[in-house]
Amino acid sequence: MHTAQTLFAGSTILTRERERARANLRAPGKAPIELLTLWTELMLAAFGIECLIKATWVKQGHELARDGKYVPMRRNEGHQLVPLCQVAGIKLDVREADVLERLSIIARTIGRYPIPKRAHETRPREFYCQTGSPLSWSSDDDHVVESVVLRLKTELRRRSAISTA
Repeated sequence: MHTAQTLFAGSTILTRERERARANLRAPGKAPIELLTLWTELMLAAFGIECLIKATWVKQGHELARDGKYVPMRRNEGHQLVPLCQVAGIKLDVREADVLERLSIIARTIGRYPIPKRAHETRPREFYCQTGSPLSWSSDDDHVVESVVLRLKTELRRRSAISTA
């Protein structure tokens, strides 16, 4: 939970600074560097969600480390949020699955590298409820992410309250 919170804080701070820079933008002129942080913001959010999924997994009684080594939830995890949710038993509707799949691709590609490791990852394709570029993002997608994060945090708090009772 703590690591998720720090990742979300970093994403939120970058978002706030980008929005402030956009609001103060005066044309013509050089665009401020804060306008370049969208993909990094999304990458941090994706990694925060991954931490919440793994916290859920641990709360279910599973291990993430044994003998000083990481124990993956599944083979070839690759920051793929939808399969991680499936393994952890976290139900997603089609819109949530769609957004988390695209968020995973963004986190694995342009969020941290200038190009994807595999070109096919960023090609337009069919997702759960739409067809298009995995690199598209909207404020509606932000709302879906916020809803998923709130649900995961609520479930983790509920599990914590049950386990301490």
